[in-house]
Amino acid sequence: MATSGKEVEIFRCLERGLVVTIFFCKKRPEKKTLQVKLETRQLVWIRAMGSKPDGTLNLREVREVRDGRNSRDFDRWPEEARRYDPSLCFVIFYGNDFKLKTLSVVATNADEFLIWKLGLQKLEKSAKEDLYQLQLERWLRREFYLMEKMGSDLVTLKNMKAWMPRINYKISTNKLRDKFQEVSRKDEIRYEEFAALFHKLIHVPEIITNYVDPYCDDSDNERCIMPEKFHRFLIEEQKENLADGLLAVKTRMVNFLEDPMRHKGNVYFTAVEFEDYLFSKDNQAFDTSYDKVYQDMTHPLAHYWIASSHNTYLTGDQISSESSVEAYVRVLRMGCRCIELDCWDGPDGYPSIYHGHTLTSKIKFLDVLRAIKDHAWVASDYPLILSLENHCGLGQQRNMAMAFRDTFGSELLMEPVDGDFKKLPSPEQLKRKVILKHKKLPSEGRNAELVEVRVDDVARDGDVSNSVKTGVMYLEDQIENQWHPHFFVLTPTKMYWTKETNQGDDEEEQDDNTSTTEVGDRPQDELHFGEKWFHGKLEGGRKTAIELLNEYSYLGDGTFLVRESDTFIGDFSLSFWRRNAVEHCRIKSKQDMGQVKYYLIETTLFDSLYDLITYYRQVPLRSPNFVMKLTEPVPQLKSHEDKEWYHDNLSRASAEDMLKRIPSDGAFLIRRGQSGDSYAISFRADGKIKHCRIELDGRLFAIGSAQFESLIDLVKYYEKNPLYNKVKLKIAVSQTLVDTRGAIPRQNDESSSTAYINPNELSKSVLNGDDQLYGDGIYHQPNEIFPQTKLRVRALYDYTASRSDELSFSKGTIITNVTKTDNGWWRGETTSSRVPMLFPGHLVEEIEEDEPNDQQPLGTLQKGSIDIQGCRTDRSGRPDKPYTFKIFTRTMPNPIEVAVDSEEQMNQWLDSIDQCTSKMAGEKMEDKLMEKKKCLARDLSDLIIYAIAVPFDHEKVLKKMSHITEMSSFSEVKIEKYCSQTYSHFFLHYNRVQLSRCYPKGGRVDSSNYDPMPMWNVGCQMVALNYQTSDRPMQLNEGRFLNNGKCGYILQPDIMRRPEFDPCNKQSIRDVEPLTLSVKIIGARHLVKSGKGIISPFVEIEIAGLEYDKNKFKTTTISPPNGLNPIWKDQNSGIFDLICPEMALIRFVVYDEDTFGEPNFVGQATYPVTCLKSGYRSVPLKNGFSEEMEMAALLIHVDRRNPKESDDSEIYSCIQDLRDKKENLVSNINELMRVGQFDRANRLQEDLKETEQDLLQKSAERRQRKFASSRPIVYSRNSNN
Repeated sequence: MATSGKEVEIFRCLERGLVVTIFFCKKRPEKKTLQVKLETRQLVWIRAMGSKPDGTLNLREVREVRDGRNSRDFDRWPEEARRYDPSLCFVIFYGNDFKLKTLSVVATNADEFLIWKLGLQKLEKSAKEDLYQLQLERWLRREFYLMEKMGSDLVTLKNMKAWMPRINYKISTNKLRDKFQEVSRKDEIRYEEFAALFHKLIHVPEIITNYVDPYCDDSDNERCIMPEKFHRFLIEEQKENLADGLLAVKTRMVNFLEDPMRHKGNVYFTAVEFEDYLFSKDNQAFDTSYDKVYQDMTHPLAHYWIASSHNTYLTGDQISSESSVEAYVRVLRMGCRCIELDCWDGPDGYPSIYHGHTLTSKIKFLDVLRAIKDHAWVASDYPLILSLENHCGLGQQRNMAMAFRDTFGSELLMEPVDGDFKKLPSPEQLKRKVILKHKKLPSEGRNAELVEVRVDDVARDGDVSNSVKTGVMYLEDQIENQWHPHFFVLTPTKMYWTKETNQGDDEEEQDDNTSTTEVGDRPQDELHFGEKWFHGKLEGGRKTAIELLNEYSYLGDGTFLVRESDTFIGDFSLSFWRRNAVEHCRIKSKQDMGQVKYYLIETTLFDSLYDLITYYRQVPLRSPNFVMKLTEPVPQLKSHEDKEWYHDNLSRASAEDMLKRIPSDGAFLIRRGQSGDSYAISFRADGKIKHCRIELDGRLFAIGSAQFESLIDLVKYYEKNPLYNKVKLKIAVSQTLVDTRGAIPRQNDESSSTAYINPNELSKSVLNGDDQLYGDGIYHQPNEIFPQTKLRVRALYDYTASRSDELSFSKGTIITNVTKTDNGWWRGETTSSRVPMLFPGHLVEEIEEDEPNDQQPLGTLQKGSIDIQGCRTDRSGRPDKPYTFKIFTRTMPNPIEVAVDSEEQMNQWLDSIDQCTSKMAGEKMEDKLMEKKKCLARDLSDLIIYAIAVPFDHEKVLKKMSHITEMSSFSEVKIEKYCSQTYSHFFLHYNRVQLSRCYPKGGRVDSSNYDPMPMWNVGCQMVALNYQTSDRPMQLNEGRFLNNGKCGYILQPDIMRRPEFDPCNKQSIRDVEPLTLSVKIIGARHLVKSGKGIISPFVEIEIAGLEYDKNKFKTTTISPPNGLNPIWKDQNSGIFDLICPEMALIRFVVYDEDTFGEPNFVGQATYPVTCLKSGYRSVPLKNGFSEEMEMAALLIHVDRRNPKESDDSEIYSCIQDLRDKKENLVSNINELMRVGQFDRANRLQEDLKETEQDLLQKSAERRQRKFASSRPIVYSRNSNN
């Protein structure tokens, strides 16, 4: 990126630093020196020049630099803020989550303000857009400066060893030392040598050798790629047409290298540089020609998918999260074009925006409008739709209308674009227009009219806004004897409550001083830390050391241990046994050339404690009295043996019996394994009992790849961090606790797990035919009676049984009556099997049942409920909680006791419960529904032009009596009907002319999202999602709107406007080129994980589109763990047949297989299939919120071809015919079973079984042809050796 002389001057000024005033969230404003580190593109603030930074932010995480005092930091300190000129203030919004952090700054004067404004704008852009080599160098320098001691510019082998877990790489000390010595014979290295060492670590020669070797030449014993060969590579492999030929190729190579020594006349790639290029964004899979608006924007609005948000104001769940004006800014800058305003009567004559009848905070309507005005056209010039959820009285409605006019002025659409209402106007016609979506009054009448609203339109399923009363009350944990807050919802018939909720947690969670972690200072990563002889900070110090050496004196002279010194902080003590006595000596340390050195005698220095001990185990210790080598290490002190959670001699069955009597998630115990050299943790999570092995690794305790110095440290860590599915260790289970407070276990308690979850070995046992899986107590015998279950799954891949009790199935098969187990093999049956049979659980996906669930109106947050009809209440009052009362129900043997904070609250709850239980409850509900006939102010009604909200009237639409300006909203539950095969053609026809909007069902109070694909497939334009939630649906949404310049409007494919097209009927797709997409996962780089341990990655590729194009593929899991540079050799290729590729998205997801064999999200990338390039391509990974992860990428190979024109066209046609035949057979069998013709159904089942076998055979044959060189994976449980 070219830099002018003026910019250079600005950069130098910012690098020197300028004094500013910084406003913080949790402490008063302070003067700091704010400076830019140009080498690393970081912004740091310090107290004085040369001091350690108080805080740091990465400029690539900056999302916006906004003028003025527009932040919570300024709002927190209003008196101080008023002292500063607003024109000197600016706020930096940064971060990678939905909710951004802020740095609020006041410049000293106008000139410095301008320097910051121009400098940050340029530096932020370069931090994100500069070429790969510059990005890599900045990342490397940041990591280098984390390790080196301030000002030394040197790092040691010890520093490098400590750095390995940070980059998710596991390497032995000896191998690392060899690599280290390849770049330097000295004990420490400078940045240039560090960078060279990093390239040696990350480079994987097999990538070049196995995939692109024909394009390489040998030159001076080094593999290199010359421009001519690179040109060939771009044409043959990448399918790129370079108009300027070799000249353009050389320019591309020079630009990538960013090396002035490599001029155009002698340019080439080394093998390392070529691998860097393959992984770089310069070679990304997404075709950047789609980065601009290129589609025809003159179609009617109804022909576009429109990026839409639900509950736009929320930053989290719908119960207690914060409402924020910044949430509107965030979604607008993400390209959203339809946002929601939930308006309730507020103070000062204007509404508040929040989620009514909940604990969510309130924001001002006028503040929201100003934010929308300021940011509406940042990401897109195309129309912005404001979806109004209006709960206000007439007065505030009139004020709303006035505020809309005053704020948006001419940008507010107040008149039709033209008088012709035959079709909706186009996005081009409505550029920079704000459109209001709301109900509208008839054209005649008074200023205010009643708006008739049907009961089923307002009584949304599970909507807390229809409750009688909501609020926080307390429930007592019977095990902990502590009261915890829960959110309660009272309805006329039931009371529901959530899991524990946190009140008042809407405060800013960011740290004011974001300090960096010095990698080299982390003692657990030092070379000696895992050695058996190191005892750390030994409890009892010298006295305990003497006792241990006396206990293990039988090991002979030279038996020893090393511990941290009690007297000299930072030093160590060596204690050893010699001639029937314990002796001690101090291991000293000192600074030498900026590095710590260790020694016993000052003439012999060592870089690390590990090197010192290794030396004296080979070379004798010498003193005037003796000469002796160190021999055997003293075993570790077992400090955990007196802990209440530890059980030395407890079987797995006994552990389960104890945990069954403590029925709370987080209850746990640790017991010694039968082999004696391992332990097991047993705990409750998600209502089940889980077991996991804890292995001994040297002196360390390892759970998966996470290591701990002691079992006590392990327990402390997982008391603060989730061990499994967000469950932390909470209740230590001892025999005393079970005897005194344990519940009587229920009969037929199915909470216990069926097998150990061995760290990182679940998938291996499945793949390698581990016969232990077939042991007693894990699999039941085939002739057992299996209860019917509601769980259904869909096969994602073909599978051929290897034993008689296993299912064979082809992709797409529906398996019913499924029973899960924890060992990876599930049971289920298909229409062609007689009894439930075994199959690998990871080859299927669960089919969600989206039926409305009246028992779970609070969705996944719901903890419990009671029936309050006919109940009675009794004030109970306790010393610790004076405002308590009990609710006695007719259906529960014991009452439920709840507490509140005041007598007033208790009276309100008791009155509300009494109303619901009285005979008047039914009448009150009717009155409440009558109140839903709301009054609407004419002033507001007149502003509704093209998005008039009306209840959906099927008959009216069928008779073509609805108007194009009318639109309807559907919950995900209600729209499911119109996504079905029966109604999809009808609904698609409706959406060609009119607008529709879909929103999440009321039970999603956790702000989770539904799958948007079925709604998009039937033409629904506004599929509203919770942007604040980082889940798969939002990632699909980001992928969908990545196209067309991210403008928030995507023209639906031509086929959706054809009269005959039906998304549920494959036969209706005509004159569309099918696509066979072959994708191979080759490798990855820079994969990171949160928490302890090193990542064990696998990749899942998903095709989301029309039902018959949906597909998934999963690679094997990398073992041993490796996040820096894993490569996949087997089971790394998927073939996807797409009948309608224009509708499809492709999603790459990287998971980490955790200790329990379960996937944990690492990163993803989602693209429209039509925007995918061919060849060897990089897939830059994004986090859950679709923000780019620094340096993280996959390397894939993509092959795109029309299957009807390719070499395997014959086998492709055969497979399609077999799939059609299978679908018809399944449909016919289901119909015959429904009408009771079981004999005919049984005969067809034989045909189905034969068809499935043929399909499996043909699919395997096709894969064999396509990937002949790849060895297929075998899923086996073969009992033979």
